[in-house]
Amino acid sequence: MSTNTPNDRYKLVFFVPTENAETCKDAIFATGAGSFPGGKYTKCCFQTIGTGQFLPNEGANPAIGAVGAVEKCEEARIEVMCLGREVMRNAVAALIQAHPYEEVADPQSPTPTSSAFLPSSTSSSLHSTLFLPPSNPPVMASKLFPVSRATRALRQLPPSYRSFSAAPQRCSDVLHVHRNKPTNNPSLPFAFSDQNLKLADEILKRYPPQYKKAAVMPLLDLGQRQHGYTSISVMNEVARMLEMPPMRVYEVATFYTMYNRDPVGKYFLQICTTTPCQLGGCGSDAIVKAINEHLGITPGHTTEDGLFTYIEVECLGACVNAPMVQINDDYYEDLTPESIKTLLTALKESATTTGTKVPAPGPLSGRDTCENSAGLTNLQDPPRVEPRDNDAQGQRAGRATAAIEGLSRTSLSKLLPLSPPNILCFADGNVFFFVFFLFL
Repeated sequence: MSTNTPNDRYKLVFFVPTENAETCKDAIFATGAGSFPGGKYTKCCFQTIGTGQFLPNEGANPAIGAVGAVEKCEEARIEVMCLGREVMRNAVAALIQAHPYEEVADPQSPTPTSSAFLPSSTSSSLHSTLFLPPSNPPVMASKLFPVSRATRALRQLPPSYRSFSAAPQRCSDVLHVHRNKPTNNPSLPFAFSDQNLKLADEILKRYPPQYKKAAVMPLLDLGQRQHGYTSISVMNEVARMLEMPPMRVYEVATFYTMYNRDPVGKYFLQICTTTPCQLGGCGSDAIVKAINEHLGITPGHTTEDGLFTYIEVECLGACVNAPMVQINDDYYEDLTPESIKTLLTALKESATTTGTKVPAPGPLSGRDTCENSAGLTNLQDPPRVEPRDNDAQGQRAGRATAAIEGLSRTSLSKLLPLSPPNILCFADGNVFFFVFFLFL
């Protein structure tokens, strides 16, 4: 026995060109869809942006696109919760009326039953005529997918509610989606300079030939330093040099945020806004405000003269001298609103005037050091543990210490330099060895 109560939950999923997304959402929300129980939250939905495509075949509507030509356009995928079948019906009817590219899937289809509503998944931007019969519209289906797939877009959900997010969508797709631009597309050539080719050869010598793809990160960094940012052409050139699939290089470049995949200014400011910098000194909020006022831009933007790009980042590891900012490769610490403005002014003048004095990297407060006033407390050499009489653990520790001391300095010098605490660690009388044989 079927039921029809407000407790029935349905998810309405549809695709629409981005320029028409708000119109369709407003029409659906007006029916009561997207509301959580009690009316505490309304107009709730989940939205992502992507590129849709379809290929018209024989029999397709010629107004939608030419037969045999793949059509593509930017579109939004929108999910809306509907509480109750009546709300769901009204939402689908409103969507059909508001969607700019709907068409009748099958004019001979019977009138839809109580559960046969199919939202559109169309994405064509070439046709805007509505095909609506005067009453009892037939089943609507996507021009992209068969009806069987379209029916899965609308289904009854278990009695639970999906959490929703108001996070900006740039956080979800800017990290892994490449869009060809006039300044960043595969047709733009890139090649390392003669000087950087020599550096690349030196980098590759650090790795066995069969593992040269392990050099992908330093080579991407080298390309970014030459080109100004890690463009798709830089990635492709690194892939060619290392004889690895370009996708493997894309995976690295899109995972690590230090690779800038869009152009940045001559001075790239990365202001730390995590907890220590929020609390240390005047606080990073005051520094952010000062930068906004002085440069006339907000985080994520570049000044009109192309000198400064400014973003907020997570911890940069200089918490003891907070607040701080990284400008290109240099750290400027113990900042105040006045000192950051003075620094930015000096950098701007140095770009146009030779001989301009720019504050040296490091603390701008006159601090000489952030070390412990009582002196260094970290281990400078592997500690020696004397074996204790009739103590098996102590004897093992003594033998281990002797073994370490038996390594010649010449042998250790062949290893990648590591701080001593990374080689030996003592805990509860047990000896743990952390010897990293990283050969150059």
